[in-house]
Formats: sequence, C-alpha cells, structure tokens
Amino acid sequence: MVPFFSYSSAQEPLKFPEIIEQIESLQKDDLLTAIKLASFYDKDITQFNLEERIRFKRLQAELYNNKTAFDLAKVAAEEGLELTKKLSHPSINMAKLLNSRGYAIESEGYYDLALQDYIAALEIAESLDDRKVVIETLTNLGAVYYITEKFQRSIIVLNDALSQAQILNDNKMLGLVYLELGALYSYLKQEDKVQEFNKKAYSHLTKANEPHKALMSLQNIAVTHAAHKEYLLAIELYKDIIGKAKKSGNFSILSNSYSEMAEAYLKKEPSDPHTAYHYILIAEKYAKSVKEANYETLLLVNKADILNHLERYQEALAIINRAEKLVPVQAENIQTYSILELLRIKSELYYAQGLYEKAYNTQNERHTNTRNINSRNNLKALEGIRIQYESKQEELQAKALKEKQVAQSLALQKANEVYRNKTFYIFIGVITVLALAWFYIINLNNQKKLLNSRETDHLTDLPNRQTLLALGSAQFNQVTKNKADYSVLIIKVDNFTNINQVKGYDIGNSILIEISLIITNIIGENTQCGRYSSNEFIVLLPNVNAQIAEDIAYNIHSYIYRKSWEKYGLKVISVSIGMSNNNSYLIQSYESLVKQAGVLKQKAVVSGGNMVCV
Repeated sequence: MVPFFSYSSAQEPLKFPEIIEQIESLQKDDLLTAIKLASFYDKDITQFNLEERIRFKRLQAELYNNKTAFDLAKVAAEEGLELTKKLSHPSINMAKLLNSRGYAIESEGYYDLALQDYIAALEIAESLDDRKVVIETLTNLGAVYYITEKFQRSIIVLNDALSQAQILNDNKMLGLVYLELGALYSYLKQEDKVQEFNKKAYSHLTKANEPHKALMSLQNIAVTHAAHKEYLLAIELYKDIIGKAKKSGNFSILSNSYSEMAEAYLKKEPSDPHTAYHYILIAEKYAKSVKEANYETLLLVNKADILNHLERYQEALAIINRAEKLVPVQAENIQTYSILELLRIKSELYYAQGLYEKAYNTQNERHTNTRNINSRNNLKALEGIRIQYESKQEELQAKALKEKQVAQSLALQKANEVYRNKTFYIFIGVITVLALAWFYIINLNNQKKLLNSRETDHLTDLPNRQTLLALGSAQFNQVTKNKADYSVLIIKVDNFTNINQVKGYDIGNSILIEISLIITNIIGENTQCGRYSSNEFIVLLPNVNAQIAEDIAYNIHSYIYRKSWEKYGLKVISVSIGMSNNNSYLIQSYESLVKQAGVLKQKAVVSGGNMVCV
C-alpha cells in the first residue's frame, strides 16, 4: 500500500486501476486516509479518461457519505453527474452517482429531492439490467418511505429488494436490505423482527467485508438492547462499536454510539448521570463532523435530559431553548421523537423548579401531540396492521380446524364403540363414500386453482413467464419442423417505476391490466400474450412473418401512445418494443429468439424509449 503522500512528480504516475484499488482498500479500514488520498489525486483528475473520471467521482462521493460529510458528497456526485452528460450512452455509474447524491440529500432531510434521484437511478439500473444497483436503489427508496411514514410502500419496495437479493444470494445486497427492514420494523414497533433483521444484516455485511454498514447494523442491535432495558448489554456493545469506529475513522458512528451509551448509563439501574454526562461531551466533540438532519437536535435532547438528572436545571433549559430553535428549520424532516422528548424534559424541569402551571401546560401539549401523532401513524400503518391481523387470523383458523378435526375423530371413535351393528357400518360406509367423493371434488378444484395460479399472472390473468417459455418452446419446434415463420415481441412500459412511485402501485397495476387488454385485442386469435416481468409483456406469433409482426408491434405502440390516460392523471404512456423473427441465421432456438427480442427491446429503451426496434 502506497501512502497518499508518497506520490511525487519524480515518480512514475500510478495507473488509474491502481489508484482506485488503493483508495477502496483503505476505505474499509482507514476512511480518513482514503479520503485524503482521493483528494490528493483529485488535483490531477484530468489525466484520466472520461469513464475513469466519472468512476473516481462516484467513489469520492461514497467516501464522503461514509464520513457523513454530506455537503462534500453532494458536490462530488454532482461533478460526476455533470461528466456523465458527455457520455454517448447511459452508464451504471450514472445510477450510482444519483444514489450517492440522493443519500446525501436524504441525510440532510430533503426527502422529496432524494426520492427524485432514487427513482431516476432505478430507471437507469433497470434499463441496464444491473440487479445489484436495482436492489441498492430499492433499499434507498424503502428508507425514504418509512422515514416519511409511507409504511405500506416501504414494505412493498423492501420486500421486492429482498426477493431479488435472495435470488442473487449476494451478502452485501442481503445485508443492505435486512438493515433497512430492521429500521422499518422499528418504526412499526415489531421488536422481535427488528433484532432478527439487524442480526442478519450484521452477519451478511461482515461476510461481505462492508465494515461501515456492518457497524450500523451492530449499532441498531445495541439500540434494541437498550429499548428492551438491557442496558448493560447495550453498553458493552457500544464500547465494542466505538473501538471499531475509531479504527476506521467513522465519526458519525462514534458520536452516535457515545450519545446512546450516555443515554444507557442514564437509564440503567442504578442511574449514573455523571458518567452519562462524560460520554455526551465526547459525543458532542465528534458531532462537529456530523451533518445529518435532526442529529444536533437529538444530541441536545439527550444532553438536556442528563443535565436534568444532575439537577442543573438552568443549563438544561438553555439547551432545550437551543433545541427548540432547531426543530422548525429541519427541512421536510419528521420531528416526532424530538418534539415529544423536548416537551417531556421541559415539563420535568418546570416541575423540579416549582413552576407547576408551566409544567402542567407543557405536559398537556405533549399529550395533545402524542394523540395527533398516534392518530396519523395508525392511519398510515393501517395496511401493515391489516396484514398482521390476517396472518394472525389464519393461524387461529388453522388452530380451530385442527381442534375440530381432533374432536370429530374422538366422536367417530366413540360412535364406533357404541353402535356396533350392520346398519351403523353401512351408514358409516355411505357417509365415508360421500365424504371421500366430496373431498375428491374439493381437492380437484383446489388442484385446478393451484395449477391455474402457477400458470397465470395473478394481476393480469395472462399466462406467466414460465408458461410462455414452455408454450413458446413447443410452438417454435413445431413451426421450425414445418419451415414456417415464428415471431416474438417483448413490450416494456416506459418509465413504469416512476409511475409507481409518483402515482402509487394501485394506479400502476390498473395501467398494466389495461395495457394487457390492449395487446390481447390487437394481436387477435392464434397468438398468445403473457406477462414477462413486472413491466414487460411477451407476445408469441407462430406462423407470422417479420413484416406482419412489425406491423402488429407498431399498432400496439401507436395505440398505447395515442390513447388518453387522463383518468390516471397521466398525459401519455409509451412502450418500447423489440421484435425478432426466426428467419435470421442467428436464431437456432426459442431461447435465442426471445433473447434477440430482448436485445432489441433494450436498444429501444437505451435510445430513449417510445419506439419499436426490429
């Protein structure tokens, strides 16, 4: 490893891959030196080619985000994004830069702006089919949704990210998703899930050698210990985290850990406010480098609480006044915890000084705010509660059915003992035959439903991807044997992720259903349309030549584009279509035919969408 200060003009300049390797290696264990090294090479960035400069700026933005220097991260990301404008085609680094800028903006409390960056990043990552960046972006979106109390959206998005991460079986991606799921379930007050997800996050992130994120998950585990009043466990864990954070130079985790450890010393039995005060002062020292939204307010709240326990009431009130001035200026930030804690401590301070009327009024204000917040959160978390309720009901129904089954079995056993005659056995035989027949019919219907659910898409009721792959393969082999034409269309709804995020998933689902009906009406009989992926359809056209298939593609494209979508609050919806035909020498199988249609569809997407490529 070459230290950042060892490079000079007399030495042979390092090549770009070596520079990046140095910085990334240092980032894991010595964040501050990695940042200094990046700053050193930043002076000579013009010696790199365009792609290298973009990648360098992306890495620099990630370094600053890890240090919580969000203003610098935003600048580096914007410089990188400016460079991407010179590219002739979209780059995955563009999506990564948007994620970095979005994270910096989100951390400063500007959630709507962060959302715009994440949605743009997701569009690019999906168009380039980079699953890892898609998953990372979905976790960022999920975080913004739960912070802004859109819990239903957060659950949907994070579970989508988890499914994709499980398919990839990538430790880093799994760790990132579990980290955000832990935070989401903390908002939903499901503490058993919180600890489970945080432990999974720590395990995966450690295996992935992601020390900064792993420390965040470890810190979340300590917070959960404290929430369960396991203060000694929390304190020991905070000390371990602090040791690791000092080594890596992560000031945000250092400040947070000292502040939370101070709170644990204050709340444990017996309380130790003097030690708590010692640690809150250390937290303040590191907090000078932390620019997270609401962080200074939270630190002041903790400090005021400690001063209150030390009976330093005037100092505590002065701190409260400072904190109250900060609350209104935290742009777009949810202040639930800060406001309630400020009111609680202020009420206690007034009471301790004999100012009972002020204490009473402040406590009343706190109760009013609590009721309003609970009312709001209950409405917004309604879907989550419904899911929990249905799950619980299913468990209860299963238990009740099992109890009935046992009761019926005992009743039959008793009946056999009492009625031992031919008539009874004949009767039982008839009942058994009828029961078996009924069971057979029900089972057959259930099997049909199960088979149908496996073969069709639950939303559009079209054949699903697996069904179309099997059907298409069989059709292709038959058509090829007869030396006839076979064409395939892959149709992607443009900007569908943006539609989902802005208009909501219900609107998105309705649009998919309507588009599926448009396609099936246009293609007519002897053809088949199915849902290929979340926002893609596939059309199988056996015995249809390339020219007719192209005409069908243009008819679908034109109809969707010209149709009025105002009932969904949209001026226009467009699709990108790729068409392939088996007359090409490149096409030797159904799989290669579909792959070629996918390549052409992607060409349409990369070219700006809203077109047909053949």
